Amino acid sequence: MSVQSDHPLLLMCRTVTLVAAVLLLHGCQSPDPYAPFERTPRDIGTAQSVSWEHVRDRTEVSAWEPDVQWQGPLIRDILQLGPWPPTTADQKTALDSAWRGFTAFEGTRVAVQGIDSVLQSSGAISQAAADITAALSRFQQHFPAAPIPNLDMGYTGYNYSVYPMPDLLMVGCEFFIGSDHPAVKNLPPHIYPGYMQSRMVPEHLVADALRGWLLVQFQEGHYPANGQLSQELLYWGKVLFIARCIAPDVSPWDLMDWTPQEWQWAQDHEMQVWVELRKKEFLYTTKRMDIQRWVADAPFTKAGAVPQDSPDRLGWYMGLRWAEDFMVRHPEMSLSQLMDQADVLPFLQSYRPKG
Repeated sequence: MSVQSDHPLLLMCRTVTLVAAVLLLHGCQSPDPYAPFERTPRDIGTAQSVSWEHVRDRTEVSAWEPDVQWQGPLIRDILQLGPWPPTTADQKTALDSAWRGFTAFEGTRVAVQGIDSVLQSSGAISQAAADITAALSRFQQHFPAAPIPNLDMGYTGYNYSVYPMPDLLMVGCEFFIGSDHPAVKNLPPHIYPGYMQSRMVPEHLVADALRGWLLVQFQEGHYPANGQLSQELLYWGKVLFIARCIAPDVSPWDLMDWTPQEWQWAQDHEMQVWVELRKKEFLYTTKRMDIQRWVADAPFTKAGAVPQDSPDRLGWYMGLRWAEDFMVRHPEMSLSQLMDQADVLPFLQSYRPKG
């Protein structure tokens, strides 16, 4: 006996089947590993300075306010213009001369004009400073015993994009004025090749500053200096996971210094990369050259049979994926507890490669 398509029993069965399918699809959706770590920024008293303006205005050293936090690191450590503070008249005269030469140098003038026209005029510097400060506030809520640095938006003469110290985070703003700017195009290609210049965009400022500071913040006691590749990737992954938690508005591709297309490539080829990473006991190598192939800046990830159309530093991405899947399976774990997890095996056991 046939049953009509509009028979009540058949309609009820169809409804139950549809509801079950919807519930099954909903149940298969991956939980958001970052959801438990939302924090509202709060004022933690982080001081902000803009030392790049002193370069732009060619402010004489003698006119500087005494004991300003960024002066020593910039003059003594980054630019290496002389001792700071100068203790004799001769030291002061030599420092004044060196500073005048540095600020008058054509490369300096072009780069600082780029900071002014690209970042300052658009409001990007003030917005970046606000975003970094908010992220540091979230970090402080997760790591209340950790020191929180003050922030300086500076110019370092293309020496450091990020100069992190326990009490001061200095950002070299010249690294983020855009790859088409003359100051960037005139950089020596043997030091800053094209693929590196292409990343010197305003969108990477906040991500680079936070990533650089976190790497140094956790280095002592957490970084496996002579460890295996798997331990290196896990360290990067945990740092990137924490960076995404404290800066939820920063896109994951900017956090990697990638384009959206490069991020998509990593997602589309994750299984392929995972298979390659597991070959020949790669995960357990301690050879620095082999490790660098997975984590170093390059035109692409020069490891094994990874295709040349890949983005570089795919090891960062894999470490992040390990951390994400581990935290999905351990929602009770805090960020500080995550950072203390040094054993790679539980992360590999939790990991489920995409694709």
